[in-house]
Order: sequence, then C-alpha cells, then structure tokens
Amino acid sequence: MKRSYRHWSRDEVVREIRRLSAEGCALNSGYIARNLPALAYAARKYVGSWEAALGAAGLDYSRIRRRNCWDKTSTAERILELYKAGEPLNVSAMEKNQSGLVSAAIMYFGTWRKAVESAGLDYSKIKRQKEWSKKEIVREIRRLHREKMKLDTTMVVRQQYRTLHAAAVRYFGSWADALRAARLERLIRK
Repeated sequence: MKRSYRHWSRDEVVREIRRLSAEGCALNSGYIARNLPALAYAARKYVGSWEAALGAAGLDYSRIRRRNCWDKTSTAERILELYKAGEPLNVSAMEKNQSGLVSAAIMYFGTWRKAVESAGLDYSKIKRQKEWSKKEIVREIRRLHREKMKLDTTMVVRQQYRTLHAAAVRYFGSWADALRAARLERLIRK
C-alpha cells in the first residue's frame, strides 16, 4: 500500500488554515497537534510557529487559543464566577468542562480543594465524593459480600463500585489488600 504525502509550503499551510477556518474547524494548537499533526509540523517548518501561521492566514491567535493565561488571582476569581453561575465545582465535573482551570488551580494552589477554598468557598459542600475511612471501606466490602455481590474481580468492582474501589486503593494500596483487611482473602484470585 502506497502512502500519499502532501507537499507542504508556506502558501499551502496558509491555504489549509483558511479552508479549515471557513469550515468552522477548531484551530487551537492542541486540537491541531492531536488531529492534524502534519499541518502543525508544516506550520512550524514553513512559517515558524502555529501562532505565526494563523497570523499569516489573517487570523487572530489570541481569539483562537483555548488556554487562558492564569495566575493565582484569576484562578480563584474564575472559580468564584462559576460558583455564582451555579456550575458544579466538584473536581470530576471541572476536569470535564474546565480542564485548563483545574490545571491552573493545581499549579498555583497544589490541589483543586485548596484552590476552591482560596476562592472563599467551603469545599466540603462542593465535593461529591464520599469521605471514606478504612473502617467504612471494610464495612462496605463485608456488606456487599453478605449480599452475594461479585467482589473477586477488580475490573467488575471498578465498574460497579467505582468510589469504593478508588477509596480502597487509596487507603489500602490495592483491592486485594482491602479484601485482606475485610478478612475476605479467599476471594483474591490467584
């Protein structure tokens, strides 16, 4: 099977960017790097950078780029804005909808929780994940075992009892160690 390679030039890069723009395609650098790596490479090679290539195509890079320029203050302010707008601020929702903000929060504050608290909010009222203790984990594993739930396969446990599995791994190191703590080591598959 013969591959066909596109022959790039500065003009060809500019033409392709204009075509994609006219089609309404996302033109931020992350999207292009993931989905059109040949174009991203050609832009760097023939124009110098993705930003310069967008400029050569007559587009404003600052309006296209997805990443915000964050600092400690703007990160906390944005969290507060989202809170006031009624957006869910639990970390899983934020990672899905505002991944750049979460990254900035972790970079400037160390954790999402600390960033939320720096915005003056009570994280315990925002988070959705249950707080577990080793005792509660063991109790829940035993309860599920009594109810004849399948607990011997990590994959099944992860799918059906995601938060329990995550807490067990966090507190005990592995699902097998959590089963041992619950005195159910006979369920561990060899």
